[in-house]
Amino acid sequence: MKLPGSPDLLPVLRKERCQGCTHCIRACPTEAIRIRHGKAEVMPHRCVHCGRCIQICPRDAWEMRSDSLEKVKREGEALAVLDSTVFWQFGGQTSPRAVAEAFLEMGFSAVQDLGEALRIYGAEVSGYLSSRGRPFPAIGSACPAVVQLVQVKYPSLLENLVPIVSPLKIMASRQKDIGTGNLPKRSYYIVPCLAQAGAATEPLEKGKRIYGAISFAHLFNPLKAILSRKGTAPGASPGSEPSPFAMKWAAAGGESEALGTPGSLIVDGIAQVANVLELAESGLLEDVPFIEAWACTAGCLGGSLTIQDPFVARYHLRTWVQNHEGRGKEAHGGKVSVDLDQFRLSRPSTREAGCD
Repeated sequence: MKLPGSPDLLPVLRKERCQGCTHCIRACPTEAIRIRHGKAEVMPHRCVHCGRCIQICPRDAWEMRSDSLEKVKREGEALAVLDSTVFWQFGGQTSPRAVAEAFLEMGFSAVQDLGEALRIYGAEVSGYLSSRGRPFPAIGSACPAVVQLVQVKYPSLLENLVPIVSPLKIMASRQKDIGTGNLPKRSYYIVPCLAQAGAATEPLEKGKRIYGAISFAHLFNPLKAILSRKGTAPGASPGSEPSPFAMKWAAAGGESEALGTPGSLIVDGIAQVANVLELAESGLLEDVPFIEAWACTAGCLGGSLTIQDPFVARYHLRTWVQNHEGRGKEAHGGKVSVDLDQFRLSRPSTREAGCD
C-alpha cells in the first residue's frame, strides 16, 4: 500500500467553499488538518485517507481526486471493477445484476466484481488465523484506512496486522496469471471511499493492472438515470449475480461471518477503531483472536463516497443474501485451488509490496 500522505491520494480542498470552521479538524483521527490563512490544509505525513473530512464538512469543501466517466469514454474500452458496496446504493428493489448492466450502458465495456479475489483472500485469512505463533489479537487488514492508522498512530501493532495483500491486488494478480481473455486492458475500480482509491492505484511489482479509480459518488446520478429509465430488474443480457459470499464483506461483521470466525471483535467507525487499538496497544486484548476493523461506520457501506444511508443499505444487502445464500459452493465462498502463499506478505508493515 502507498504510505500515508501520498500526495496523489490526499483529499482535495475546494478553497472557495472552506470557511475554516474546524469541523474537519475535530473529526480527524490523526490531527492531520490545520487551519492556515483561514483555510483547512492537510499535513500529508499524518493523513490516513479515512475520509472523515469529506463526510463531516457542512459545505462539501473536501472531495477526492477521481478519474472521470468522460475519460473512460474518450480512451475506449474499459473494465469497471465493482466494490460490493456499489450494488446497494439504489434501494432494495434494484437487483445487483441490473446495477452491473447499468455500468455497461453508461460506457464501460465489461464489469467484474471482487468475488473470486475475496474467496482467495478469505481462505488466506482463515489459514493465517489458525496458524501457530501468530500475534494476539490479529488485526484485519482488509480496510486500507485501518492499516494506515496503525502505521501512523500505533506502529507497535504493525506485527498484529494480518500479513496478506488486499483483495483488489489479488484480483489484479490473478488477471495476469490466468490471462486477460476478453477483458479490456484498462481497469477502473469504482470506489466507496478515499482509502480504497489508494489501494486501487498502487503499483504491482509485475505490472499495473488497475488503471485508475473513480468515485462512486461521481457516477451515482448517471447510473440512477439509467436505472430509472430501464427499470430496476435485470435485462435479458447474459450474466450472473455476484456471490453472497462477496456481498457480505460490504458490511461490518461481514468478514467474520463469511469466514465463519468465532470470537471476533468487530468495530467500525474510525474513532471507535482508534479506541480499540489503544486497548490492544496497552495489552488489554490479548484474549481476542481477531479484530475485524473498518474505518467507516457500518463498514464500506458507510464510505465517504457512498450515497445510500449505510443502515438502510445493510438491511437490503442482508435481505438479498438471505434469499440467495446456499447456492452450491457459494454458500461458504467455495474451495480455492491456487497457491495461497504468493499472497502472504513477508512483513506486515511492508504494505507497499506487490505480489511475487
